[in-house]
Amino acid sequence: MKILKIDKKFGEIVVIPENLNDLWHLEKVIDTNDLVKGKTDRKIKPSKEGEKTIRQTMFVEIEVENVHFQEFSENLKISGIIVGGSPKEFIELKSHQSIDIFVNDKVTFIKKVIKKWQIERLEKAKQESASSNLLVVLIDDEVAQLAFVNQFSIDKKAKITTKKSGKQYVEEKNNNYFEEVLDKIISVKPTKILLAGPGFTKENFVKFVAEKNVKIPKILTETTNSVGETGFRELISQGKLEKIEKELQLTKETKIIEEFLAALPKGLGEYGIDKVKELINIGAVEQLIISETYLMQNRVATEEILDLGEKIGCGINIISSKNPQEKSIHNFGGVVAKLRYKVE
Repeated sequence: MKILKIDKKFGEIVVIPENLNDLWHLEKVIDTNDLVKGKTDRKIKPSKEGEKTIRQTMFVEIEVENVHFQEFSENLKISGIIVGGSPKEFIELKSHQSIDIFVNDKVTFIKKVIKKWQIERLEKAKQESASSNLLVVLIDDEVAQLAFVNQFSIDKKAKITTKKSGKQYVEEKNNNYFEEVLDKIISVKPTKILLAGPGFTKENFVKFVAEKNVKIPKILTETTNSVGETGFRELISQGKLEKIEKELQLTKETKIIEEFLAALPKGLGEYGIDKVKELINIGAVEQLIISETYLMQNRVATEEILDLGEKIGCGINIISSKNPQEKSIHNFGGVVAKLRYKVE
């Protein structure tokens, strides 16, 4: 997600979705009664009998009634009432109109109030799509190549070779090759690491790192048919980078859920919207956790408790409906909290 503008004073947000996941995030952020500006095609009936109906491209501003992410057609459909636009001669105010937003379309929408959690969601989408700190290490028994990789670029950092045939080593984990690769990983300070390549070298390297007991981010692994430029392109073209980003987000959300479940028997967890609201009001909530399904089904009530959470500065976590573990939060009523201290 490219964020071009967030103006809290005037409630204006301008973004460019860079992938389908960004469109899915926008579906959750755009509300009923928001104003959305965008291009659309509209059939214009002829003013005189015998003339043909024409299709006119227009810039319209609509008051939102419905937002729906259509994954099968790869677009976000926003429907509502026209309140402005151009060319003015083709604009029918108060008529119904829809705008289809596709990847790389600029979207402008105006809200009465921009919520903190909505900004955080857009920022999360920005981080996910940029993958700017995802270090990819392509490795086999002869060469390792390190690069920060996203969907649009490959920023190469190093190329390390064994200087001998990797097959000459009986215990590969003890040679200087792995030492050099690990030292380089530490030096570029990644926050996410994907280790990929053919064969078993990557598994041997993971064992080597475990034995060294160094502090680096958890290493995720993926198989590719080759290393080098071809290997990088394989990761991008086959959607493996996007898969890794989703796995990282699921891991983060799952940890939040596990921490809440562990806090419950200690008297440091609570659930149910009314009880959680009461605890927020006395400042006892450390982390507010909400299932996305509950949010979409109970928008008004949920946004009220989100506003309360923002005011006291507690952590706010919305568990994605794409996460299989979201159901556990939904089963607790959809709104739960991890507490700062026990409340009698």
